Amino acid sequence: MLHQHISSFLDYCRLADFSVRSIQALAIRLNEFKTYMKSLRIKSVKKITYLRLIDFVADYKDPSIHVRKSRVWTLRQFYHFLTLHRYVPKNIALKLPYPKIEKTAPQFLTIDEYNRLIRHFSQKAQDILELRNLIIIMLLGILGLRTSTLIAINIEDVDFNLRADLDQGKGPTPAQSDFASQSL
Repeated sequence: MLHQHISSFLDYCRLADFSVRSIQALAIRLNEFKTYMKSLRIKSVKKITYLRLIDFVADYKDPSIHVRKSRVWTLRQFYHFLTLHRYVPKNIALKLPYPKIEKTAPQFLTIDEYNRLIRHFSQKAQDILELRNLIIIMLLGILGLRTSTLIAINIEDVDFNLRADLDQGKGPTPAQSDFASQSL
């Protein structure tokens, strides 16, 4: 019975125009849920208790915090579907708390570490690829560019009068650099 509800729910998600990745994530988590319920010999959604949901979210196969958050989202969506179609009287998954995921602080190189990188790449800059690598390290370090911004730079983005307009960056204002004023 649980298998049929999961299958119907995934069909409903496709009709509701959920993204492909969301449907894949839902399918993965619901297959875990089905396996967990099977191990407990529970076949009917009506026999699943809130405590079983908590056990699944927090403890089944020792999940990471990201998996726990995904499981909460999945169960809330699934139980919304079940209550909407009156397979269960109420959405017991609504009370499941989302785990708090702490933001990680970015890590930066120290000045000494950055200078060691510059020295290393400066000594190796004998051909065009090695020179390119040195320029990449300098752009990342001196301008503080994000890697994604650096990757997005095309030759057309560089003004050879020694100015660059880096408008692929994050945020509302483009990053600009006056290469002539930078002491390299």
